[in-house]
Amino acid sequence: TPPNPQSLSNPSQAPRLPEEKLARQAPSVPTESPRERDVAEEGTREDARGALEGRAMLRGAVLERLVRGLTEVEQKLATFLENPGRQGVVTLPVVLSESSVTYEFWRLVSVQSDDRNFLSQSLGLPVTADDALLLQTLRQEIHAAFDEFQRSPSGKQARARYEEVLTRYEAARIQPVISGHDTGPLAAECARLQLPCEPEFTRSLLLSPLQLAVALSPEEGTATQVMVAGLTLTQLGALVGHLRRLNPMLGNAQVRQFLLRAATDLKNALRKPLGDAEVERVQELAKQLLRLQAVAMLHV
Repeated sequence: TPPNPQSLSNPSQAPRLPEEKLARQAPSVPTESPRERDVAEEGTREDARGALEGRAMLRGAVLERLVRGLTEVEQKLATFLENPGRQGVVTLPVVLSESSVTYEFWRLVSVQSDDRNFLSQSLGLPVTADDALLLQTLRQEIHAAFDEFQRSPSGKQARARYEEVLTRYEAARIQPVISGHDTGPLAAECARLQLPCEPEFTRSLLLSPLQLAVALSPEEGTATQVMVAGLTLTQLGALVGHLRRLNPMLGNAQVRQFLLRAATDLKNALRKPLGDAEVERVQELAKQLLRLQAVAMLHV
């Protein structure tokens, strides 16, 4: 049994809710006089303004969280590359997805009523809003923050640094292996509240064509973004390390393509999970290539 590949620890850090309590308690809305109606309308406008400011602060906190998370992964990868060992693979037990970040906030408000009330008011919801409405609204706001992160200068810079360190791994023939999706506790929470939990919601922001990823289903992934199902993160990392021992000349792109071929049923044009037969096949592919490479070297 091949040993476990080297792994980088999870650098995720829970966000902090903004400290300023922006939303205010909604005033009563008596209708006995025009002046009282004006006061009530002004209070409603103040509530709406407070909710807009609260959403902006929440979105800013998510943007900060994403920049920090991507930067921490990039820095850990860069540090590991200084002394990578000989296994030719590193696993990243880190997921940075809409679902994982949503859960960081949800976990905070689910145990503190004050934090829950503040989040409700910041999202423009009454403090009596039920769990399903609160979580769904939080999800929508975090989705918007992820979109903004992709467009923002700070997000683009963090992504560029991350991709740059991955190109160095490619040159060093060290294959990073990651989980393609968050499978943490928020999926169960969404099921409890009868909310959808789509693959786009759990998909990791860390995915890159230079990464090899564990998929939720065999159909996931493409020829450029290789994702395979049927193995855990540890098992997939161990398999990559074993392939490297069978054929030390393998490049990262060759490792990914071997796994893609092993997970593809060409006759039926279907993708399939990696089982024992597929694992044996990919090992045989690595050994066959080594024999061809050795023959080519003898004829040079």
